[in-house]
Amino acid sequence: MDLLMECASVFKNLMNYQYRFTLGRKGKLKVITLGFSETDFHHLVGLHKLRDTEVARANRGAVFRAIVSGRITYATIIKSTFIEEILSRLQTFPNLEFLLDHDQLVFRYNKKVYPYSSIESEFLLKMGDGSILDITFLFLDKTEQGIYYCRSFFPMERTDYTKEQMQYTLLKKEKIDIRSGVAAVQYDRLTPKNK
Repeated sequence: MDLLMECASVFKNLMNYQYRFTLGRKGKLKVITLGFSETDFHHLVGLHKLRDTEVARANRGAVFRAIVSGRITYATIIKSTFIEEILSRLQTFPNLEFLLDHDQLVFRYNKKVYPYSSIESEFLLKMGDGSILDITFLFLDKTEQGIYYCRSFFPMERTDYTKEQMQYTLLKKEKIDIRSGVAAVQYDRLTPKNK
Protein backbone atom coordinates (compact mmCIF):
# COMPACT_ATOMS: atom_id res chain seq x y z
CA MET A 1 0.00 0.00 0.00
CA ASP A 2 1.12 3.57 -0.69
CA LEU A 3 2.89 4.88 2.47
CA LEU A 4 0.84 8.09 2.67
CA MET A 5 -2.43 6.20 2.16
CA GLU A 6 -1.37 3.69 4.83
CA CYS A 7 -0.86 6.57 7.29
CA ALA A 8 -4.26 8.06 6.41
CA SER A 9 -5.95 4.67 6.68
CA VAL A 10 -4.60 4.18 10.23
CA PHE A 11 -5.80 7.65 11.19
CA LYS A 12 -9.22 7.17 9.57
CA ASN A 13 -9.70 4.07 11.71
CA LEU A 14 -8.64 5.99 14.84
CA MET A 15 -11.36 8.56 14.12
CA ASN A 16 -13.84 5.88 15.27
CA TYR A 17 -12.32 5.87 18.77
CA GLN A 18 -11.48 8.01 21.75
CA TYR A 19 -8.97 7.22 24.47
CA ARG A 20 -9.73 8.15 28.06
CA PHE A 21 -6.71 8.48 30.35
CA THR A 22 -7.19 8.73 34.10
CA LEU A 23 -4.04 10.26 35.55
CA GLY A 24 -2.89 10.79 39.10
CA ARG A 25 -0.43 13.14 40.71
CA LYS A 26 -0.07 14.07 44.39
CA GLY A 27 -3.42 12.55 45.31
CA LYS A 28 -5.38 14.34 42.57
CA LEU A 29 -7.02 12.77 39.53
CA LYS A 30 -7.04 14.23 36.03
CA VAL A 31 -9.09 12.68 33.22
CA ILE A 32 -8.27 13.50 29.63
CA THR A 33 -10.18 12.25 26.60
CA LEU A 34 -8.30 12.07 23.31
CA GLY A 35 -10.23 12.27 20.04
CA PHE A 36 -9.24 12.36 16.37
CA SER A 37 -10.32 14.67 13.54
CA GLU A 38 -9.37 14.54 9.85
CA THR A 39 -7.95 18.07 10.04
CA ASP A 40 -5.33 16.93 12.60
CA PHE A 41 -3.71 14.45 10.21
CA HIS A 42 -2.04 17.08 8.00
CA HIS A 43 0.19 18.43 10.76
CA LEU A 44 0.82 15.07 12.45
CA VAL A 45 2.50 13.54 9.41
CA GLY A 46 4.33 16.81 8.66
CA LEU A 47 2.66 17.85 5.40
CA HIS A 48 2.93 21.50 6.53
CA LYS A 49 6.72 21.15 6.22
CA LEU A 50 6.54 20.47 2.47
CA ARG A 51 6.58 24.19 1.77
CA ASP A 52 7.27 23.79 -1.94
CA THR A 53 4.05 21.84 -2.58
CA GLU A 54 0.38 22.77 -2.86
CA VAL A 55 -0.37 20.05 -0.27
CA ALA A 56 1.25 22.20 2.43
CA ARG A 57 -1.15 25.10 1.83
CA ALA A 58 -4.35 23.32 0.83
CA ASN A 59 -7.37 22.78 3.09
CA ARG A 60 -6.37 20.13 5.64
CA GLY A 61 -9.62 18.20 5.57
CA ALA A 62 -9.68 18.17 1.76
CA VAL A 63 -6.07 16.93 1.67
CA PHE A 64 -6.90 14.09 4.08
CA ARG A 65 -9.90 13.01 1.99
CA ALA A 66 -7.80 13.18 -1.20
CA ILE A 67 -5.17 10.92 0.38
CA VAL A 68 -7.79 8.41 1.55
CA SER A 69 -9.30 8.30 -1.95
CA GLY A 70 -5.89 7.93 -3.62
CA ARG A 71 -5.87 11.30 -5.41
CA ILE A 72 -2.82 12.42 -3.38
CA THR A 73 -0.16 9.73 -2.93
CA TYR A 74 3.35 9.35 -1.64
CA ALA A 75 4.51 9.80 -5.24
CA THR A 76 2.86 13.24 -5.17
CA ILE A 77 4.79 14.46 -2.13
CA ILE A 78 8.14 12.72 -2.68
CA LYS A 79 8.92 15.39 -5.28
CA SER A 80 9.27 17.95 -2.47
CA THR A 81 12.80 19.01 -1.60
CA PHE A 82 11.70 18.86 2.08
CA ILE A 83 10.56 15.22 2.05
CA GLU A 84 13.52 14.11 4.20
CA GLU A 85 12.20 16.32 7.03
CA ILE A 86 9.07 14.18 7.37
CA LEU A 87 10.19 10.74 6.24
CA SER A 88 10.73 9.37 9.78
CA ARG A 89 7.23 10.56 10.77
CA LEU A 90 5.65 8.87 7.77
CA GLN A 91 7.50 5.62 8.45
CA THR A 92 6.50 5.63 12.15
CA PHE A 93 2.91 6.85 11.77
CA PRO A 94 1.35 3.50 10.72
CA ASN A 95 2.20 2.31 14.27
CA LEU A 96 0.20 5.09 15.96
CA GLU A 97 -2.79 2.99 17.02
CA PHE A 98 -0.51 0.19 18.24
CA LEU A 99 1.51 2.71 20.25
CA LEU A 100 -1.63 4.21 21.80
CA ASP A 101 -2.98 0.75 22.66
CA HIS A 102 0.18 -0.13 24.58
CA ASP A 103 2.31 1.49 27.27
CA GLN A 104 3.07 5.17 27.42
CA LEU A 105 4.32 7.70 29.90
CA VAL A 106 2.25 10.86 30.36
CA PHE A 107 3.75 14.28 31.12
CA ARG A 108 2.42 17.79 31.47
CA TYR A 109 4.38 19.67 28.82
CA ASN A 110 6.10 22.90 29.80
CA LYS A 111 7.29 24.68 26.66
CA LYS A 112 9.62 26.93 28.71
CA VAL A 113 11.96 23.95 29.16
CA TYR A 114 12.46 23.93 25.36
CA PRO A 115 12.27 27.60 24.33
CA TYR A 116 13.71 26.85 20.87
CA SER A 117 10.77 24.55 20.08
CA SER A 118 7.61 25.92 18.45
CA ILE A 119 5.44 23.13 19.90
CA GLU A 120 2.50 24.42 21.94
CA SER A 121 0.96 21.60 23.93
CA GLU A 122 -0.54 20.74 27.30
CA PHE A 123 0.38 17.05 27.54
CA LEU A 124 3.05 14.81 26.08
CA LEU A 125 2.90 11.04 25.63
CA LYS A 126 6.17 9.13 25.35
CA MET A 127 5.44 5.87 23.54
CA GLY A 128 7.45 2.87 22.30
CA ASP A 129 10.15 0.92 24.05
CA GLY A 130 13.20 2.02 22.09
CA SER A 131 13.98 -1.51 20.93
CA ILE A 132 11.13 -3.00 18.89
CA LEU A 133 9.47 0.36 18.25
CA ASP A 134 11.28 3.68 18.33
CA ILE A 135 10.56 6.09 21.15
CA THR A 136 7.88 8.37 19.75
CA PHE A 137 6.35 11.58 21.08
CA LEU A 138 2.69 12.55 20.79
CA PHE A 139 1.81 16.06 21.94
CA LEU A 140 -1.79 16.71 23.03
CA ASP A 141 -3.74 19.92 23.36
CA LYS A 142 -7.35 20.72 24.25
CA THR A 143 -10.16 21.90 21.98
CA GLU A 144 -12.69 24.49 23.12
CA GLN A 145 -15.06 21.57 23.76
CA GLY A 146 -12.60 20.06 26.27
CA ILE A 147 -11.59 17.06 24.15
CA TYR A 148 -7.87 16.64 23.56
CA TYR A 149 -6.42 16.23 20.08
CA CYS A 150 -3.05 15.24 18.66
CA ARG A 151 -1.07 18.40 18.03
CA SER A 152 2.26 16.91 16.96
CA PHE A 153 3.82 13.49 16.43
CA PHE A 154 7.36 12.38 15.67
CA PRO A 155 9.96 9.78 16.63
CA MET A 156 12.70 10.85 19.04
CA GLU A 157 15.86 11.87 17.27
CA ARG A 158 18.25 13.87 19.47
CA THR A 159 16.01 15.54 22.05
CA ASP A 160 14.08 13.74 24.77
CA TYR A 161 11.21 16.19 25.29
CA THR A 162 10.23 14.50 28.56
CA LYS A 163 13.35 15.71 30.39
CA GLU A 164 12.43 18.11 33.21
CA GLN A 165 8.70 17.65 32.51
CA MET A 166 6.17 16.81 35.23
CA GLN A 167 5.14 13.15 34.97
CA TYR A 168 1.72 11.78 35.82
CA THR A 169 0.93 8.24 36.94
CA LEU A 170 -1.35 6.47 34.49
CA LEU A 171 -4.10 4.89 36.58
CA LYS A 172 -6.55 3.79 33.91
CA LYS A 173 -6.78 3.82 30.14
CA GLU A 174 -9.86 3.03 28.07
CA LYS A 175 -10.39 2.85 24.32
CA ILE A 176 -13.94 3.88 23.49
CA ASP A 177 -15.64 2.89 20.25
CA ILE A 178 -17.66 6.04 19.57
CA ARG A 179 -20.02 4.19 17.20
CA SER A 180 -21.16 1.69 19.84
CA GLY A 181 -20.16 3.51 23.04
CA VAL A 182 -18.34 0.38 24.24
CA ALA A 183 -15.23 1.10 26.31
CA ALA A 184 -12.42 -1.47 26.33
CA VAL A 185 -10.22 -1.15 29.42
CA GLN A 186 -6.58 -1.36 28.36
CA TYR A 187 -4.99 -0.61 31.73
CA ASP A 188 -6.46 -0.33 35.20
CA ARG A 189 -4.85 0.42 38.56
CA LEU A 190 -7.99 2.07 39.95
CA THR A 191 -10.43 -0.82 40.13
CA PRO A 192 -9.83 -3.11 43.13
CA LYS A 193 -8.92 -6.66 42.16
CA ASN A 194 -11.33 -9.40 43.30
CA LYS A 195 -9.72 -11.73 45.79
